[in-house]
Amino acid sequence: MSLADDLSAFRKRLKAQPILQKRAIESEVSTQSSVDNEEDGRRKKKAKTVTVYSQPADTGIGSHVFTQLHHAVEYIKRQDKPVTIRDLQNYLNGAGSPQLLAHLQLIPERIIYNAKAQTFEYKPLHNIRSPEVLLDYLRRQTTFRGLSVKELKDGWPGCGNAIDSLEKSGDILVLRTKKDGSPRLVWANKGGDIGGVDEEFRQTWHRIAIPPVAELPQRLVLAGLTPTSVDPSTVKKAPTKVQRKQKKPRSSKITNTHLTGVLKDFGVR
Repeated sequence: MSLADDLSAFRKRLKAQPILQKRAIESEVSTQSSVDNEEDGRRKKKAKTVTVYSQPADTGIGSHVFTQLHHAVEYIKRQDKPVTIRDLQNYLNGAGSPQLLAHLQLIPERIIYNAKAQTFEYKPLHNIRSPEVLLDYLRRQTTFRGLSVKELKDGWPGCGNAIDSLEKSGDILVLRTKKDGSPRLVWANKGGDIGGVDEEFRQTWHRIAIPPVAELPQRLVLAGLTPTSVDPSTVKKAPTKVQRKQKKPRSSKITNTHLTGVLKDFGVR
């Protein structure tokens, strides 16, 4: 028998041993268990879902009390009449908390609270909501400051048409922006027809004789003025005298007073 035959027979006997079969079975079971665990892990990962937490409905009002306060004031402002607490809560989708209602009562300069009727009313900067009231208000002004249209719109958003009508009839004066021509300031017209000049003013204007152009420089010089045709750098200015400070004489001070009568006085100062 050759060496190769002996090696083959040895391998057959080795495989036939029971312990080797047991280890092979355990290895096969371990491998299968590992595969099963990996498969279970994949299934768990696939079964895992992302939890989406529910969000409140987006009503555009917000949840912060000061955000709700802003929306509440704007709502009351647009109504142009007293607003009940129920109407306000309905607009805020039930967000009208006692804290919000308390904040509304703390701004009396903007919101009027009627405790008896339980209502809120907007208080504009100017209580003007008609052309007649606007004209009467402007005519009662003691200064020529002018009324800001921005302030007027705070309580009367649709005042643009009334301003155009009053300007066309000549009752008010309007200052408009150069960009889009929107009204900026308004005054009452207390002078008369816009664009007209009184005859008295015309006569006074024409009575003032204007000298010829050639005589204007000489007239200005006689009046002590410098004509614009003269170069300022060529105008001679009178020299200014500079006053010098006079030096004060130095005073001598005798320090050797304790030697008075001892030293001889040579009369030197």
